[in-house]
Amino acid sequence: MKHVRRTVFAAVAWTAAVPFGCNSERQDTTEAPSTTNPSGSTTAEPVTGGATSTGTGVDGTTGVPTTTVDDSTGGAGGQCNLFIQDCPEGQKCSAFSEDGGIFPNGTRCVPVGPNPVGPGDDCVVEGKFGDGIDNCEKGSLCLDIENDGMATCVAYCTGSMDDPECPNQDSDRCSFLFEPTVPLCFPSCDPLIQNCGPGEACVPNEAALSAPFFVCMPRVFPQAPGSYGDACIALSGCDPGNLCIFGENLPSCAGVYCCSVWCDLTANEPCAQFDPTLKCVPWFEPGQETPGYENVGICGIMQ
Repeated sequence: MKHVRRTVFAAVAWTAAVPFGCNSERQDTTEAPSTTNPSGSTTAEPVTGGATSTGTGVDGTTGVPTTTVDDSTGGAGGQCNLFIQDCPEGQKCSAFSEDGGIFPNGTRCVPVGPNPVGPGDDCVVEGKFGDGIDNCEKGSLCLDIENDGMATCVAYCTGSMDDPECPNQDSDRCSFLFEPTVPLCFPSCDPLIQNCGPGEACVPNEAALSAPFFVCMPRVFPQAPGSYGDACIALSGCDPGNLCIFGENLPSCAGVYCCSVWCDLTANEPCAQFDPTLKCVPWFEPGQETPGYENVGICGIMQ
C-alpha cells in the first residue's frame, strides 16, 4: 500500500498552508503574503517558525526599542511576551511588524486606548494591521489583516507555547498564526459539519496535517474562487468545506496551492466525484486522533 506524503497545506494572511508531510509535530507555520497573481507559481509563501534572535532596532514611528522574536521566551517574544502580557500598567503586549510590513514578526508594548473593547467586539486598527496598535483591550488583538475596517478583537492565548490555553476553554482553541508564531484563540468547530458563522471556514488550528483541533476563522479574500481545484493562498482562503493545500497533492492544480475538500473516512469513495485518483486521506496519524474527530479526512493523492 502506498503512503501519503504528509507535507503541509497552504495558508496566507491567517495561517500557512498545510503540507502532507512526514512530520506531524507542531509546525508553527503561517502564510506570508503572495508576491504574484494567485494563479501564479508563487501564490503563497508559507514559512516555518523557530527561535530567532538577529538583532535590535527602533520603531521609526514611536521610537520604542524592539527586538526580534525569540520563541524560547514562551511564545512570540521580542520586547514583551504575548502569553503573559508583561507590559507596564496602561500598556499591552502586541504583535507587530518590525520592518513596517503587514504581517507581525515581533512584539512590543503599546498603549491601551481610553475605551478599549473586548474579544468578539468590533474594532479598528490605528494605521495598518502590522503596526500593532488598535482599540482592543489588553490580551487581545484587532485582526484586521485586510485593513478594511471589518474586524473583531481576538484574544491572545495564555499559558505558554508548550501548554497554551484560551480564556474560554470550553469553546475556544489556541491557534498559531504568522511567522514567528502569534497565539490567538478561535471557536472550535467540526470540519465535516462546518458549524461556523457566516463568512467563516472551519480550518486546522495549526498549518500541518495532524493538527489536533479545528477552529472557525474568517474567510480570507472572500471575493476569490474557493471551491475544489481553485487556486488559493490561505488556510481559510477557500469556501467552507474546503481547505487550501499544496498543489502537489491534487491533480491538475494550476498553482502552488489549491482548494481541496474535507471528507468522511467512513463514507464510500467520497472524493471520487472530484477525480478518480483522489482518496480520503486520514487527517490524523493512527493512534493520534483527537476524540470526536476520528473520521476526518482530506481529499488528496496517495503517493
